[in-house]
Amino acid sequence: MNKSIIFITLTLICSLSAREYVAPPTSSTRGSVPVISDEAMEKCVKIYNEAEWLGEKLNNTYVNQYDSAAVNNYNQKVNEHSRMINYFNQNCAGKQSYSAWKATQKLNGQR
Repeated sequence: MNKSIIFITLTLICSLSAREYVAPPTSSTRGSVPVISDEAMEKCVKIYNEAEWLGEKLNNTYVNQYDSAAVNNYNQKVNEHSRMINYFNQNCAGKQSYSAWKATQKLNGQR
């Protein structure tokens, strides 16, 4: 395996593990918001943040166009990023977790 690929991979792993998670944006529409389990929302938060971090890394990566291994490695990361974004958009975007929904219902019932 190419030393530059190993270095890029190790750098990516280290930079991903040193970050803190933030909550993804929620839908600003009124009315019924789809509800997912807390476990599913936790996965959504992880996917959202990891996709953000990977996107930042990809945007700041120089790829030697004459090194096919480097190009292939970069393309694999781009595909991984695309899969993460697609998963988030299909399963997470505009949804809230069950515990948030439950708290809202409780508060609404106490008026």
